[in-house]
Amino acid sequence: MLSFEEKKALFVEYKELTPVPVSMNRINYHFESSAVDKTVIVRFLHQNGNALIYAGYLPKEETKNGYISVLDANENEIKRLLDKAIDFLKKTTDGYEEGYSELWFDHNGDVLRLVYDNPMWSVNLPDGKMEAIFKTKEAAEGYLLDEAFFKN
Repeated sequence: MLSFEEKKALFVEYKELTPVPVSMNRINYHFESSAVDKTVIVRFLHQNGNALIYAGYLPKEETKNGYISVLDANENEIKRLLDKAIDFLKKTTDGYEEGYSELWFDHNGDVLRLVYDNPMWSVNLPDGKMEAIFKTKEAAEGYLLDEAFFKN
């Protein structure tokens, strides 16, 4: 089992996390770049070495209020959980990270880029100019398919 200081050192390695002291000498770590309202990735790092890491990507029955205890976790397990939490919170409620993009092609060799610009989807020309914008990915994909484009 890792100590309080060892876990604290692990969390400090993640430059995108901000430590926030809370009651009873515990520390929370916030992910301010979260694409959703949830920003607390590590809750209640306690002097006894326990902490809770955000796991909202798991089914509710596998977590306690969306968090997993790492009291007995080793360094690799903690890093894996932190990486998954950060990756998950980078995505919007739509499930896509800001700036996500896909290339679409037609049989003439033309290329268009479908880009997620929260909360909209844009279809962009190779020079970056916007050709069209849509409220949903499905609508944008429908447009591309109607124009005889396909995703490679």
